[in-house]
Amino acid sequence: MKQYDILIIGAGPAGLTAGLYSARSGLKTGIVSKDIGGTSNSILMIENWPGYSGSGAELMKKFYEQVKKYDVNFIIDEVSSIEKEKSGKEFIVKTKKQELSCKALIIATGTERKKLKIPGEVEFLGKGVSYCATCDSFFFKGKDVAVVGGSDCATTSALALSETSKKVYLIYRGEKLKCENINKERLKKKKNVKIFYNSFPLEILGKEKVEEIRIMTKDKKQNIKIDGIFIEVGSTPLAEFTKNINLKMDDEKFIHVDENMKTSVDGVYAAGDVASGKLKQVVVSSAQGAIAAKSAYNWLSGK
Repeated sequence: MKQYDILIIGAGPAGLTAGLYSARSGLKTGIVSKDIGGTSNSILMIENWPGYSGSGAELMKKFYEQVKKYDVNFIIDEVSSIEKEKSGKEFIVKTKKQELSCKALIIATGTERKKLKIPGEVEFLGKGVSYCATCDSFFFKGKDVAVVGGSDCATTSALALSETSKKVYLIYRGEKLKCENINKERLKKKKNVKIFYNSFPLEILGKEKVEEIRIMTKDKKQNIKIDGIFIEVGSTPLAEFTKNINLKMDDEKFIHVDENMKTSVDGVYAAGDVASGKLKQVVVSSAQGAIAAKSAYNWLSGK
């Protein structure tokens, strides 16, 4: 069984930053993740990271290249559970392929996309239903598409799609979009974007692929002809694998942390979107990863 001073679970902004800080502190560091970059890879355009403007995937590549300069062991695998060793001094991290041992843990697994849970969503996945505009916008060039949601992710997806798609329908349950004002203004200038407020998707229709979406708008139902639908309705934390160590969580199952990113279990820290906190941004996740790594180092050093 490989042993580490610290294991970081997740390789998005929080995990990669934590790895950078841990390695620079002289800790034997491992990062376990099923991919590099996480959901940040699906961000079409990042404009609020100081000194950088571009895709999330390109920024994560820069993160990874910098961390690789240090003595960090990347383990491409998926964690299934965490347990405390019998002595209580170390943690056993079980993946699908192996078991790893560490003295401290940083959980930075982020979130996964929420589903609409309506008829047609599962049946047409990959046949017009997508959760990643970055990945799939190419397939809908010159076609009509819908975006469901009103967040920054939803509006940036709608804006990006408006550049290549013929028509973009933005469907949102609220009265006002919950995004940055700059994106609201950009949407107003887009002649091929139509916003449906106070609207709910009811069903995705088609034969072999997506052909229509049925929505409820105020007091009436209506069908909109589309070729694809991009679902951007938020995320849920990826923390189910931590249940054996009984971490304290909030009502939405995000891991509860203090200002030092410490969880309710000694030696375990959480950072990024999986941790409790109102602002979910790449820059925030990176800052939390740095804090978590520093806190873990202090704890391991007995400070």
